[in-house]
Amino acid sequence: LDIGYLFFLAGLALLLVSTARPQSVVSIPRKEGTVILAFDVSGSMAADDLKPTRMEAAKVAARDFVQRQPSTVQIGVIGFSDSGFAIQAPTNDQDTILAAINRLTPQRGTSLGQGILASLKTIAVNAGQVQPPLLYSNRTPAPTPSPTPVPKGAYTSAVIVLLTDGENNAAPDPLVAAKSAVDRGVRIYTVGIGSAAGTSLHVNGFTIHTQLDEAMLQQIAQLTDGSYYNAQNQQELNSIYENLDPQLVIKPEKMEVTSLFAGASILMLLIGGSFSLLWFSRLP
Repeated sequence: LDIGYLFFLAGLALLLVSTARPQSVVSIPRKEGTVILAFDVSGSMAADDLKPTRMEAAKVAARDFVQRQPSTVQIGVIGFSDSGFAIQAPTNDQDTILAAINRLTPQRGTSLGQGILASLKTIAVNAGQVQPPLLYSNRTPAPTPSPTPVPKGAYTSAVIVLLTDGENNAAPDPLVAAKSAVDRGVRIYTVGIGSAAGTSLHVNGFTIHTQLDEAMLQQIAQLTDGSYYNAQNQQELNSIYENLDPQLVIKPEKMEVTSLFAGASILMLLIGGSFSLLWFSRLP
């Protein structure tokens, strides 16, 4: 029996399989970090004590931050006024992130707590800890289990960057929501948009005085082991990434394995040819 023929046939079989461009799910280790940019989109963000407006100043700070991040960091965008809603799920596609930031416009009231809770939910969904909500479903939603408290800052691969003027006027209590972040070990970096002196804003015929509530933002940052920044010092925002510790994660990814089959077939053909030349001084 010419063993070279067996290797030669096996090589041809693998080569035939490779032409079908087979795919396989492969677990790939990589380091990842997640940053949630939580934008205050309340009406007070239209104030112009930061030029041209607080909202535009927040966008400038956020865009600069996004463009400085490496591809290992996934960034999500959350908007909040009197409720919290996801604008962009975490991704490392910077063009997609910047487009989401550009779409933000001032809305209604301010609930810092809703912004924090929406950010925590987005982090949990992205980490696979909870399932995303089902749309148009008549199922009764299962209660969300309370997390087992962990040390402050323990979840070092995910942080929340809260960009706001800090003027909270809607439930829930932002410090209670921040405690939920503490229980999950997620740090919150607060970015103050506006000035302590404030400015007057004309809304629907009413004149409203609005000013930056730095005290509240400092409390939230201190409670979660984060830091407080002022948007006028944009360069300081880069230190947020320096404190982000990307974790090693194993993620299954579907990838084409044609090259593996083609390489194996070539190896079989070479072995078969070598055996035939060595034993019979001829190729199969």
